[in-house]
Amino acid sequence: MNFRSRRPRLTRPLLLFLGFAVALVAAGAARRAEAATLPSDAAAKPSQLRYEGTVWLEAHFRRPHETRPFHSEAIYSADGRGRARLDWTTWGDGDSARVPETYLVAGDSIFHRDAPGERWQLLAGERRRLGRIQAEAGIPSELGRLVRTGGGEIMFDGPQFVYTTQHAHPRLGDVIDSVAYTYEGKEKMPKDVLVVIHERDDQWRLVEHVVGLPRSDVPDSLLQSPAAYDPASAAEDSIVGEPKIVPLAPGLWAAEMEDIDSRSMIVEFADHLALIEFAVGSANGERLVDAARRRWPGKPIRYALFSHHHPHYLGGIRALIAEGATVITTPGNEAFVRETSTYLFDSEPDRLARKPRPVKIRTFADRFELADSTNRLVAINYGERSEHTDEFVVFWFPRAKLLFEAELGWVRADGKLRASRRAAPLLAWLKEQKLDVDRIVQSWPMRGNEASQTRPELEALVNAAKP
Repeated sequence: MNFRSRRPRLTRPLLLFLGFAVALVAAGAARRAEAATLPSDAAAKPSQLRYEGTVWLEAHFRRPHETRPFHSEAIYSADGRGRARLDWTTWGDGDSARVPETYLVAGDSIFHRDAPGERWQLLAGERRRLGRIQAEAGIPSELGRLVRTGGGEIMFDGPQFVYTTQHAHPRLGDVIDSVAYTYEGKEKMPKDVLVVIHERDDQWRLVEHVVGLPRSDVPDSLLQSPAAYDPASAAEDSIVGEPKIVPLAPGLWAAEMEDIDSRSMIVEFADHLALIEFAVGSANGERLVDAARRRWPGKPIRYALFSHHHPHYLGGIRALIAEGATVITTPGNEAFVRETSTYLFDSEPDRLARKPRPVKIRTFADRFELADSTNRLVAINYGERSEHTDEFVVFWFPRAKLLFEAELGWVRADGKLRASRRAAPLLAWLKEQKLDVDRIVQSWPMRGNEASQTRPELEALVNAAKP
């Protein structure tokens, strides 16, 4: 899904409730559907349905589990012989631009493009699986075809017809993606549809209803494979190799992971370690833990810290909980961390699932300090100044005169290094707080970007961006 103006996202408890509820409501006295019992719209003929509704997105917003609603218009097309298409437009209140993205199923190939005229991309892995569900969700017979080839289950209960598929999510554990159709009377096509999808970093729920009558005059050209397209990219949560451990200053080390475009920090004290930022999911968190163990076999990981609650910084927290580390965070994230520690990982158990242990948390409102004779770490809640989340922590190392921050400083665009819009406020805050910082290290983006900037270098980038 590609929300062009920040499409909405859903909370974990509500999403799990919706995913399981959809399945359970249908399962009550329900029976498994055999291929022959699919709705009568399963005849191999072209069809097109238009829906309008609301999509609720839980994404990179200011607070854990914050969701936002967006308007949705979806046009589903299929030829009844294995080709299907979704043209999907979403927009927020006040948005003037309404540009549809498109998913296209052509046999075993699934394609996506962000907008008309833009280049198609072939999808692979988890994006391919979810892309197919999205493209076929509006026409029940198409999902019935998917079930017959081993992709999920279908159940019936009175006026409801429900498709479900369970999978192991790298961060959320066992989740159920689902499509629930409600029929009215003897109508052959659904009246309403509820779609629940869990992407790697986003979750969303789409509630939509049919507008107008079905059409059968679907142009064949609409469903043809694109003549040109970009090849499938590597799975976005693929983990290849080991983190590269890079020295930053005495007792400070970067753990660089090119495959997931993330930089973590390992802080070395006299008899223990602290880890900062753990992206994506449990597998990456466990990889970080293993790298630290190998490099410092005599120093346990005693503390785990993160800048903010978004998946690219907190996604691997379960691995640190399994390691016995105390999680240091701000008050608004405590309940979210506790909830994360309880997720079900039965399909593909992570370390915490295999050997459960209670989570240990310490919270702070403004500052938290870890120090011994060898190192000093000061975690500071930069908060709403981040223009990103309500609680946002930066990490100051006074002895090294170094600041570690998540994504506030700079990016490389069109081959040129540029200050982000958040850089000037950060520099002003450093001056206001009288923090002795000579160098700033950044977690993301890592690919093709500079790992650090001196304070004068970042000031120069900010000045260059001024009109």
